[in-house]
Amino acid sequence: MTQPTDEDLDFYRYDENHRFAAMYPLLARQIFDEFDLQSGVCLDVGTGSAALIIELAKLTQMEMIGLDTNSKALELARENVAQHGLPSDRFQFLLNDVCAMPLPDASVDLLLSRGSIPFWTDLPTAFKEINRVLAPGGKALVGCGFSRYQPLEEVKAMRPDWSKQGVDDPRNAWKAPGVLPQALAEAGLNTAKTRRDEYGVWVEISKPGQI
Repeated sequence: MTQPTDEDLDFYRYDENHRFAAMYPLLARQIFDEFDLQSGVCLDVGTGSAALIIELAKLTQMEMIGLDTNSKALELARENVAQHGLPSDRFQFLLNDVCAMPLPDASVDLLLSRGSIPFWTDLPTAFKEINRVLAPGGKALVGCGFSRYQPLEEVKAMRPDWSKQGVDDPRNAWKAPGVLPQALAEAGLNTAKTRRDEYGVWVEISKPGQI
């Protein structure tokens, strides 16, 4: 694991100066409106600054778990929780990879991941793990993008340059035609839905059953 640069550490500080400060509250609100979950366990894979679960914690009573492979990011995530005035006992942070999550089967009601999928090394295994930890009736939203509650002009201005480079940047490989369908099929998630629009690319997974 490479050491984060000063620029990386700035990205993990979630305050009014964060480059996506205007987006995270809107994305959390969109997720709240779409999934209609007030309680239970929410897992954020590749949590980074924990911005998404911080904003979702302001809207729900869910218990939050942030998972990341970067220990420095998790240190700052804990600080961000405190800076936003949220109780630390609602948050748990785990240093681990998506392909081997230290969580029991069927233990997560809502799984989120925004922006970490370009760095996953084994998509089928990651999706199998996601399905394993989802509780019956659980939902997952995984991908890269922005809130549909944002103006498109704002989205275009926020989008990082590398995301516009197509196959010239390896972080975009997962968006190539056929990659997601094949990975989801290998994971046994043939009913998962993929949404592509001007706001981003997202995979939506619903596990059969009731929460």
